[in-house]
Amino acid sequence: METPEGRELRRQWSTKPRKNPGRPKGTPDGYRKSQIEPLRAEAKKEAQQLVKIMTEKYDIQDDYAKEALTTAVEVMRVPGETRERLAAARLVLDFTKSRPAAKQEVTIGKAEEFLSSLLVDDGPETTESP
Repeated sequence: METPEGRELRRQWSTKPRKNPGRPKGTPDGYRKSQIEPLRAEAKKEAQQLVKIMTEKYDIQDDYAKEALTTAVEVMRVPGETRERLAAARLVLDFTKSRPAAKQEVTIGKAEEFLSSLLVDDGPETTESP
């Protein structure tokens, strides 16, 4: 790096394409491509069976929805990033379950009404003094 020839040699090494760049795209950490492919094939079969059951149970007619649901179930079943698996699980729940309705009861009253309601709830209590 101290001489022009050394800097040129370093530049050549840096820009040279690598022969074996590492793990293929889409392969999660801790797995080789040959290890993850059978897991993906099994997950795909499972996903198709599960979606078939879900479409009968929840009456899903749209082909695009079925395909999206199949992909989401497949992503859930294959090991990988937790964030992706959680997003897929959320998508499956959106397809199959309705969200619970937010229950809000708002009562606005004056302080006097609140105090009077407390007196009414307690009822007339008499205190006997000796």
